[in-house]
Amino acid sequence: MFKHKIGLGGIILMAAFACFGASVFAAPLHILDFKTGQLNQTTQDQLCKQFKDLCKKGVQWRSLKTSDQNLWVLSSRNDIAQFKPTAMGYKLIRQWNIVTVASDDADHREYVFPKLFPLTQQRYAIAIIDQFSEMYSGGGANIEQASFYELKDLGQIHRFIENYPFSFSRMVRACFSEQDYKRAKDQCHDEDGLSLDIHPIKPMLWQFRYRYRYRLDVSPASDSGEKSYKGSRDLNIDLNQVPKQPNIPEAWNYTGQG
Repeated sequence: MFKHKIGLGGIILMAAFACFGASVFAAPLHILDFKTGQLNQTTQDQLCKQFKDLCKKGVQWRSLKTSDQNLWVLSSRNDIAQFKPTAMGYKLIRQWNIVTVASDDADHREYVFPKLFPLTQQRYAIAIIDQFSEMYSGGGANIEQASFYELKDLGQIHRFIENYPFSFSRMVRACFSEQDYKRAKDQCHDEDGLSLDIHPIKPMLWQFRYRYRYRLDVSPASDSGEKSYKGSRDLNIDLNQVPKQPNIPEAWNYTGQG
């Protein structure tokens, strides 16, 4: 009888460990924000000795910690570094320099989006945003497209998503006469816009949420023939087989042509 009780307790204990292990394995993935002002001077000095490019004149830092307590740093020069905690302090284990396209055009630039995107519990990616604007009579548009790159070993990166719609806002002039201005009631532009929210569901599966993210506000004076509208679309993206473009309505016209 006594042995039977021990056996039953052991079974219960093993089941508890199995459940605990499953819960650890299924720990949710989170997108993490690089933030400023989180590192004290001692830590900064320690990092600078190992990665001098982080500490050149005028360079600013953002940092974050992942669940394994590794420290990640993003500099204003697009350097990314990963440090692990040791008894002697943080030790540099990986580094990347992210190349963005320089442009003389004030209406076009690329930048590293200050977030770390999880692919799995140990693999991460960053996004490079291609931002440009266009102007036309009485209006204009601001458009952002995102490309995502996995941070690989040996300073390498791998692009797995290219030029996905990230955000845009657009205004098209609708008032051209005194009568139009009277009809418009201070709304003399057709306006629309789009923004993206990404939610990691599980390893190698993200949800691109365009839920209630597309809007079109049509001026009472508009001759476009359009009606005001709010749209939504949630898309599960398998990161092993990424579509060339997300399946969102063509009518959203996110590329920006007026």
